Amino acid sequence: MKIPYLVGLGVIVTMSVVVLVYDALIRPNHTSAISHDGHQHNEHHLEKTQLTIKDDHSSSNIEHNNALSQHRITPIPTNLIVNQPLAKVGWMLFKDRNLSSNRSISCESCHHLQTNGAEVIPISIGANGAGMRNSLTVFNTAYNYRFFWDGRVNTLSSQIDGPVHNTAEMDSNWALITNYVSQSEQYELLFSELGLEINEQSIKLSLVEFMNALTTPNSPFDRYLKGDENAIGESAKQGWQTFQDEGCIRCHQGTNIGGGMVMRFGYFGLTKTGQERSHDQGRYMFTGKEIDRHLFRVASLRNVAITAPYFHDGQTDSLEEAIKIMGESQLGKTFEDETIAQLKSFLEALTGQRPHILEVFENE
Repeated sequence: MKIPYLVGLGVIVTMSVVVLVYDALIRPNHTSAISHDGHQHNEHHLEKTQLTIKDDHSSSNIEHNNALSQHRITPIPTNLIVNQPLAKVGWMLFKDRNLSSNRSISCESCHHLQTNGAEVIPISIGANGAGMRNSLTVFNTAYNYRFFWDGRVNTLSSQIDGPVHNTAEMDSNWALITNYVSQSEQYELLFSELGLEINEQSIKLSLVEFMNALTTPNSPFDRYLKGDENAIGESAKQGWQTFQDEGCIRCHQGTNIGGGMVMRFGYFGLTKTGQERSHDQGRYMFTGKEIDRHLFRVASLRNVAITAPYFHDGQTDSLEEAIKIMGESQLGKTFEDETIAQLKSFLEALTGQRPHILEVFENE
């Protein structure tokens, strides 16, 4: 009787290991598959994002996969494939306050398109005047694999359901939104021109197409990765080396330098993060599973220098303090002031251009 038992146990253990390895090595590496080319434009030594207009009615960038190595960081592509008419509808809906229950807030209320795709207050304020967490930037969301601060969904289309239904955000539902959009002559004409019926799926489709076009290419670090040694200074180069040597790149990886994994915030003790932060217990608050306690998404570091305040609670205003907290809470290290300054220089080099699609729509 022992032999069959041991064989069965061995099979179970083997399968468990395979699943864990797959989850660790494959799933965190999903980023964008937006096509790009290698043509460089020399005007002011910057490349201008090229928007390729699609005439079909399908969203070009809903699902994203790639085969980047675990620690690889790649520049943001500069040649987007965008269904511009569909994205234009998404842009209009993104700014429309009528999508919320009391018509008081829009997606843009918490994700400012004129600045950094996020907002400057610690906690976002919803339709009912209450909020829960700091708003994440919507810029470069095309390169994320995890969404929400707790990373509980893996597609942007699924993420949209969150703010729509959350009473602390838009406090609405798709029936109300679809009814409003259907009764609008302007939206009815636009969707008709696209050959789409107005329903939950087509509304999501337009929002996803728009948000996937909100990329910020041509950061100094991207130009450095492409071979321009003078794109960043020596301090930033030292910070990039430290970023790799200290292990930051193990979690902040991929095109978006984050956004693809979840980690336990306060890995080396909650006291390292600020004890007050333990009140928000991450994904556990939605699942009730002990294994999810204090799990949060690894944030993207793109444009991090201009997206303060930091962390899910927005309690940290300075980038230097955020670096210090991450070193202590996630790496178990206390960085010297010079190291913090170098890491800050590197992170400042991750600020890219404002999404070109916004200039297109604003100037039409």
